[in-house]
Amino acid sequence: MPVRKQTRREFLRAAGLATAALGGVFLQPDALLAKPGATKRPNILFIMCDQLSAHALSCYGGPVPTPNIDRIAENGIRFNQATCTTPYCSPTRASIITGMYPHAHGIVLNVNPRGQQGINPSDCTTEKLLNHAGYETHHYGKWHLEGDDLPYYPDMFRSGAEYKQKMDPFFAEVRRRDRATWMDWYAWALPVDIAPAYRRQVEAIGDRWKNKVYADFITKMGRLRMPIEQCFDVQVADLTCDRLKALKSNDNPFMITCSFVWPHDPNVVPSPYYEAFDPEKLDLPANRHVREELFEKDWGREIIAALGEPGMREFLRVYYGMVKLIDDQVGRILKTLGQTGKADNTVVVFTADHGDMMGGHGMVWKSTRAFYEEIVRVPLLMSYPGRFKSRVSERAVDSTDFMPTLLELAGHPVGEQVQGASLAPHLRGEKERGKVREYTFSERVRANPKGRRKVLPDTRGDFMIRGRGWKYIRYSNRLEYLYNLRDDPAETVNLIDDSKCRSVRDELAAEMDRWLDRTGWTEHRTPEGKTT
Repeated sequence: MPVRKQTRREFLRAAGLATAALGGVFLQPDALLAKPGATKRPNILFIMCDQLSAHALSCYGGPVPTPNIDRIAENGIRFNQATCTTPYCSPTRASIITGMYPHAHGIVLNVNPRGQQGINPSDCTTEKLLNHAGYETHHYGKWHLEGDDLPYYPDMFRSGAEYKQKMDPFFAEVRRRDRATWMDWYAWALPVDIAPAYRRQVEAIGDRWKNKVYADFITKMGRLRMPIEQCFDVQVADLTCDRLKALKSNDNPFMITCSFVWPHDPNVVPSPYYEAFDPEKLDLPANRHVREELFEKDWGREIIAALGEPGMREFLRVYYGMVKLIDDQVGRILKTLGQTGKADNTVVVFTADHGDMMGGHGMVWKSTRAFYEEIVRVPLLMSYPGRFKSRVSERAVDSTDFMPTLLELAGHPVGEQVQGASLAPHLRGEKERGKVREYTFSERVRANPKGRRKVLPDTRGDFMIRGRGWKYIRYSNRLEYLYNLRDDPAETVNLIDDSKCRSVRDELAAEMDRWLDRTGWTEHRTPEGKTT
């Protein structure tokens, strides 16, 4: 059944409620509507991966050949200093579509039905504004902001809803097999072949993780025994290609978000991608033996501590295979876009919500309190034929910058509640307005009662500031870390107690406090006067 579009009055009322609820500045009604101009508004193809570290891609010097993703970089701009606002899924995804930091939009934890509340129709998002301004808006793939149904996404295809429903007959059949032969991943039943060497490593740890919720995800990594066409991300690419074809003769501009799950777990991948990388020939991270004591008991560290080098090699083998599969899907999508004749008027964005430790500092996944480069730094590639000159940019960028950038490129005003900065002048090679961003910020904020989207006075948080070759981190337990990213990109030496770096540390700490003040963080002061 088609979804009824909101009327202009309904939309404006909802947008007003969103900014009021979040304590932001009301947008003036007339400012919400795009002004028609002489130039044709661009289409937007937004491709996002989950848990993809920039370090994996060949265009960033990584180990996985990604020619299709690299093509976006070659034809556009590769940002080297892009970071996420929180190194896990929902908070950053909400920042991408609202232009606000997690402690401002209120989604500070991963959304789930019994916990953190998600996005709802009253929220002011990029797609909502563009849809009301005449854009066709579609989202296929991982969402992880589950809330109410959104009228500007008429045909979503999500991992836990539409895909699961479609695949349930297959999953039911898999569940009748020997329990040792399949992984239970959030109600997906995935048949897996486990390599003998890795199976021996798992057996050696016995019942160590018997009661761990995530034990299946780690102990059953391997080759996915499913046809490629049944994989979620392949079906997401199918839907994206189908929509591009359907819009070929449509004169309205579009924004399509293609949101892949991989290389996030489940850490399984089908042939031939599983066989594409020999685990014994993989180069392991040089910093794998160095980490701060604070993270020694983190789950991402516990995995490698238990499974050792064989576990790390098998993880990387699967991770690289997933990245390679995604690159092939990106190639299909770009080819389809070219066949529609709309490529010359389409802004293509490729990014990720956050990274993965990829064995760095002896950890995997994102399951750590750390703000290491492996999980904070993300790929960001943007192309627009004839408008963006191909180059590499060292400009500081974070997740809040997507909304103002895409709105400005579409000729749409940006609301005052947005905390990010538009990259549009930089992308077009123009002089930027005002002071150019020098720092990016990331945070982890504690849970709120009943998952409410409101940061309460007793809320605690951990914060990072990164820029000008440095990174400063402040934890709520008063621990501090300082890294010189130019001299020590692997973050092996904490310089927080180095007297020669005191002025840098004080400057970054002060800049962090100014950021917290202007973005509405409820202050907590330590006896030394520092915000926590």
